[in-house]
Amino acid sequence: MVLLLKIGTLIIIVPLAVLVVFYSWASESFYPKDKYNEVVNFDKTSPPSNQDTFTVITYNIGYLSGLDNAATSETAIQPSKDFYDDNLKTAVAAIKLYNADFIGFQEIDIASKRSYNVNQVTELAKNLSLPTALIGINWDKNYVPFPFSPLSAQFGRTLAAQAILSRFPITQSERIVLEKVASQPFYYKAFYLDRIAQVAQIDVNGKPLIIINIHVEAFDEATRINHTIKVKELAESYARLYPVLLIGDFNSSLNRDKENNPSIKLLLESNKLKSAFSLEQLQTKQVATYPSNELTHTLDYIFYNSERIEFIESQLLKEAKTASDHIPIMMKFRLR
Repeated sequence: MVLLLKIGTLIIIVPLAVLVVFYSWASESFYPKDKYNEVVNFDKTSPPSNQDTFTVITYNIGYLSGLDNAATSETAIQPSKDFYDDNLKTAVAAIKLYNADFIGFQEIDIASKRSYNVNQVTELAKNLSLPTALIGINWDKNYVPFPFSPLSAQFGRTLAAQAILSRFPITQSERIVLEKVASQPFYYKAFYLDRIAQVAQIDVNGKPLIIINIHVEAFDEATRINHTIKVKELAESYARLYPVLLIGDFNSSLNRDKENNPSIKLLLESNKLKSAFSLEQLQTKQVATYPSNELTHTLDYIFYNSERIEFIESQLLKEAKTASDHIPIMMKFRLR
């Protein structure tokens, strides 16, 4: 009987101990914290000094996993490296058509097993000839056990970010971590990515421009509303003194049934910020950005303060096809 009790105890304790050790190791970060908010200069190319019109793009690139993004696809798979390489070429070709001066990326990998450890910021900056990047790390884990099955498709070692690429020098920056979903258990929070707002002050031929790149909560409506309130207050605060572009994936749409209270309304009602797309457009599928193969909802937006920024035009970059599960959008503008 004693022997049976000992065996039973070991059967319970050993797997539990293994689980605790794995949890402790897997949920730890491996990247230097002092590089969580980093400006990287790829070359010393001088920006054009006589340019008076500019183009900004926002793109949730979905780590170039296309419609196989594990967070949204029904069947988790691990695509081949060739698949990622082809999506990179498609994304680059689409963006090049618009000669962007500033690009805000969300869900971009720096060194992740899921995307074959390719630094996607470096590759995009090089291929798009944009000399400066602001990198904001928002996912740094030794092992992410998602999706739960099959094991071969799990993310594993993950280093992901948001990034702002710029043709002009980034002189100041800030990485603001937004609140986590309060209702989720501790183990969910331990492995979940940080939702962040990147703030870049950019010297555009002697004039300051503020770009705020965001990716708010996707799954919990109350948290998404809190995130939107926070970034709205942040952008409106900067808009008192500077030209401001608030860009990114807001995970909210006016025509999506599952949202009881679309958080994007908070920004569309702002008296300081305007959307690059009209309210009439946003209430239809006309400027939908998601999913990239059907385009039924607008989740990605560009806002600006019209007192300091003159709007010229905006449009979808449908040439990006399904390199991501989102379609990028662009806006041309002048600084007043």
